[in-house]
Amino acid sequence: MIKHLLKIIWNQRRRNGWIAAEILLVFVVLWYIIDSLMAVGKVFFAPMGWDIDHVYWISMGVEEVDRNEMDSTYRYVTSGRSMLTAIDRIKTCPGVEAVGVGFMSMPYVGENSYRNVGVSDSVNIEYVKLERVTPGFMEVFGFRPMEGERKSWEEMLSGNQVILSGRLFEEFKEKGGKREQGIFFGDDMCVIGGVTASFRADRFQQGASWLFRRLTDEEIAEDDTDFHVKIAVRVNPSADHDFPEFFVKQMEKQLSIDRLYLLDVIPYSDLRYSMELRNGVKSELQNQIAVMGFLLFNIFLGIIGTFWFRTEQRKGEMGLRIALGSTRFSLKGIMIAEGVLLLTLIAIPALLICFNLHVSELTKGAYMDYTIARFAAGFLITYLVMAVMIILGIGYPAHQMARLEPADALRYE
Repeated sequence: MIKHLLKIIWNQRRRNGWIAAEILLVFVVLWYIIDSLMAVGKVFFAPMGWDIDHVYWISMGVEEVDRNEMDSTYRYVTSGRSMLTAIDRIKTCPGVEAVGVGFMSMPYVGENSYRNVGVSDSVNIEYVKLERVTPGFMEVFGFRPMEGERKSWEEMLSGNQVILSGRLFEEFKEKGGKREQGIFFGDDMCVIGGVTASFRADRFQQGASWLFRRLTDEEIAEDDTDFHVKIAVRVNPSADHDFPEFFVKQMEKQLSIDRLYLLDVIPYSDLRYSMELRNGVKSELQNQIAVMGFLLFNIFLGIIGTFWFRTEQRKGEMGLRIALGSTRFSLKGIMIAEGVLLLTLIAIPALLICFNLHVSELTKGAYMDYTIARFAAGFLITYLVMAVMIILGIGYPAHQMARLEPADALRYE
């Protein structure tokens, strides 16, 4: 059967040559589109490793005062110690499960601090995000300890201990670091108190190299920045019904402390939406996906149209086969099998081209690692999509021809 189909393809090599060139070009373009969509989709829908459901940012404001009219002691009292009082009062609010505090560390707020950390005297890990937080921060955002960790967040962050994210810990080990030796942070040698399970910084990144360090009450009390210290709370799901309105009604007066006052209660889902809108990553990806979808639709129409037209042109040949005794079912089978075999032959040079593009890392590597599994999955999906297009392009006109009477079909011959 295959030998017979190869002979048919060879006998029509002039016509099939142009079709083969089209299939090869379309196959490579379609593979690029599918590989890119697969990479973006995998990272976007992958588990985050932390959770913002039922989490709110408690935004605090401070009354303006002429700084020339107050001394530094007054500033510290109103900016730092008032915040400590506010944190204690927020913990008493009904429905609040956990309260977390961070200094330039709250996700999706736009404040970040990056440092280099040392594995040894001569080996550094660059661009590590420093998270100065209270242990409650880890609970609010639902971070999980790495498997095997037995200590609580409080114990992991006590004293001179730090917590490494799963990805940072892997980088640390790859550069020759050993957990029992600790990690350099500036001039300090910090003890590695714990490691989190792997998580991602946001929905458009694969991982996160974060270092968590304890934010003490003394540091909060001394803060005079109006305000890099920020508060987030996790709410019990059963109490998360119109929580912002409830919190304002319940806590507004209690949080009016010196110059400090409650400004707003914002769901973290809104903060994430605003941040993704500001940095433009989501919009850029949506535009890319729209372009890819448009190309995919045109490829779909083009391939179906090409094989539809090709099949229509062969009515005489099909009529002759019917006249010589071919059944209607076998006639459709031959036409479809010939198209799929032609695709399979073209897939061989397409495989070489696509693999070279994969090795050259010309597709979206920031969203998904270049692996053989990724390439194989993308190539197989491309082949199946192309096969479906070809079958659709051949199936209906072949079905119509198979219904012709032999005498009518022979007229085309």
